[in-house]
Amino acid sequence: MKAKAATFKRVILASVISLVIGNASAQTEKLEMEQKPLPPLPSSISGRDSIDTVMQNFLKAQKDPELDRGDQEIDGRTVLVMLGKGVINFAPTDKNFVAGRVVGFQRAMLDVKEQCAKLQETRISSEMLQDFKSPGEQRAMADAQRLQREGLAQEGAIQVAKAMNSDIKAKNLPSSLQTAGLYGEKILENKMKEELKKKGLDPNKSVSDQEVKSILSTSTFKAHLRATARARCTGIKVLASFESNPASGKGQLGVIGIWSRQLHEVADAVVTGDYSRIPKGAPGLPIKKHIPEDLRTLLSTFGTQLLRDESGGWNILAFGQAQPLSTDQQNIDIAYKIARLQAEGMLRSFLGESITSTNDLRETEEATTYEGQPSEQQMELAFNLRVQAIAPKLPVSGIVQVHEWETLHPSYNRPVVGVVLRWRVESSKFAGLLKTVNQESATKANEATARMNSGSAFASKQSGGPSSQSITTPKSNNPNSGVGVRSRDF
Repeated sequence: MKAKAATFKRVILASVISLVIGNASAQTEKLEMEQKPLPPLPSSISGRDSIDTVMQNFLKAQKDPELDRGDQEIDGRTVLVMLGKGVINFAPTDKNFVAGRVVGFQRAMLDVKEQCAKLQETRISSEMLQDFKSPGEQRAMADAQRLQREGLAQEGAIQVAKAMNSDIKAKNLPSSLQTAGLYGEKILENKMKEELKKKGLDPNKSVSDQEVKSILSTSTFKAHLRATARARCTGIKVLASFESNPASGKGQLGVIGIWSRQLHEVADAVVTGDYSRIPKGAPGLPIKKHIPEDLRTLLSTFGTQLLRDESGGWNILAFGQAQPLSTDQQNIDIAYKIARLQAEGMLRSFLGESITSTNDLRETEEATTYEGQPSEQQMELAFNLRVQAIAPKLPVSGIVQVHEWETLHPSYNRPVVGVVLRWRVESSKFAGLLKTVNQESATKANEATARMNSGSAFASKQSGGPSSQSITTPKSNNPNSGVGVRSRDF
């Protein structure tokens, strides 16, 4: 009788466990692609295979959804997949190796953003050709339908489509629509109509591809197009990072980044506080589910993740890491402080990108000519300098450390420590800053841009670890405030 009771209990327990695992699996499956946790990457750091090979193999292994490099449609939505690479300038035996890895990640992200901007230029041009094929009265409806397919809420899509097809200037858009990408798109729409009128054409009637392309190819329009394309690239999600440290020569860090309209709109909404364009969607996962358990995966995770938690609220997770000078506890504690500063700097930079992009486009709205054509890399470097001037001024409070970890780097068998910070979005604080913060930082940013143009800034930026301008001191006097449970293997 006791044996039967024990067997019955085991069956019940197994059923409960199966039900819990099944529910968790089902919850993960119904999440949008953008909200799924980072995949475990126990083999993300290697000295054998090239970064290109590792990243391509990772993409080939993705089945839900299948992913490929470039512009693609997934469930009717546009998804851009970019593969970026950055050199690690220090050997694993160098005391600056981990700082060099962080700089390598920043370079890889620069590469990702450059690719994103080029893909966006092509996509925006295609959208404009499609728009102007139709008579004016049909464009708003077609745009609203396209935006809904891309992941916007119905009412938000209609609001955006109406504003984009109206005759008002970008600076007179409703405040909720004065975000970088939409601001740029409105500038392009208005300038296209102006140029068509100069040609004696009615922009509210169907226009041939040839006429639209002739305007798209002008240097002034190309400059506006490039600025808008870059502004559309806010919200990029790092899907996976990989590292290669060969026995000889410099190592590389590779990043696979994805962009969708939903990620972009949420990144803008974090700053404006207006989520009307974002579908409510299913509740997300608890934040702890988005923190990798595998230490090797944590070691190769950098930057930020924009996530919805189980209550439907938006959060930003920021990942930072540093290299202790020794295994002495005092040096380990110092490294943790550096990692926290680095993570907070990345969080602030993520927020600063949307504000800076919007301000840049406001400044170009009235421009009619441009002096020279800087390269995409020069534009991105100048943009990053302006972000760094703004980021420390952002009123970001309530940052909590939710996890910290320690492990050995496999390339040199020495310790690396890291932290994960969480910030629950409090967007109302940013609504009034889209203009004022940029004005306060204008002088500092212009001076930094001037240094970059002279060639000195780029050299100093690439010489070592992260810039001190991009990080700030934690708000709490207690450096261990909010510290979670450590995971370590040394």
